[in-house]
Amino acid sequence: MELTVVYDNNAAEGFHAGWGFACLVRQENTTLLFDTGWNGPALMENLQKVGVKPSDIDILVLSHQHWDHIGGLSAILHNSDALEVYVPGAFSPNLKKEIARHAHLIEVTKSRQVCNGIFTTGQLGNHIKEQSLALQSADGLYIITGCAHPGLGEIIGNAAKMGHVTGVLGGLHDFNDMDTLGQLSYIAAGHCTSHKDEIKRKYPDKFAYIYAGYSLDI
Repeated sequence: MELTVVYDNNAAEGFHAGWGFACLVRQENTTLLFDTGWNGPALMENLQKVGVKPSDIDILVLSHQHWDHIGGLSAILHNSDALEVYVPGAFSPNLKKEIARHAHLIEVTKSRQVCNGIFTTGQLGNHIKEQSLALQSADGLYIITGCAHPGLGEIIGNAAKMGHVTGVLGGLHDFNDMDTLGQLSYIAAGHCTSHKDEIKRKYPDKFAYIYAGYSLDI
């Protein structure tokens, strides 16, 4: 699988930056987009930069109902064909109804397979309901998070039921349990992560700053 960050607070030259997050997952027969950032036109141009048209996207997974993760949703919906959209069941009824007008809506409560080698953790957390993705690789599971509002420990614990967790990529919000990160071999943080520099100092050989344009093969 190839993972490419296509929306983040920071960006490589030629990409648009903006508050929010989106990550593209490409494998042989499936193109999946996780979150949409907040600025639809910027997301569209970043996708074009990596050679992807909205109509190429087979599956859209939305982590949680915050503007910086669903702002580009309408741009994707109005430029895609036969799209499956996975959302936490806690999404507002009106938003779910609107998505269902344009795509095949799939509500997520518990962990389930999304497609070959890719699973959702199910919606986790109390105040903010959020889902993450777990991707199978030869090295173990890689987690993609939007903001990790439920806490990275809870997300890792849930994903660990499916196998050994080796890495995480995405927004980690205020997470600062450095010991929990010690079990990972790869830590790539961006967007809302408050303690990026501290994590890098603690785990310099495992850590990577992410940005729009950042890519990883697993």
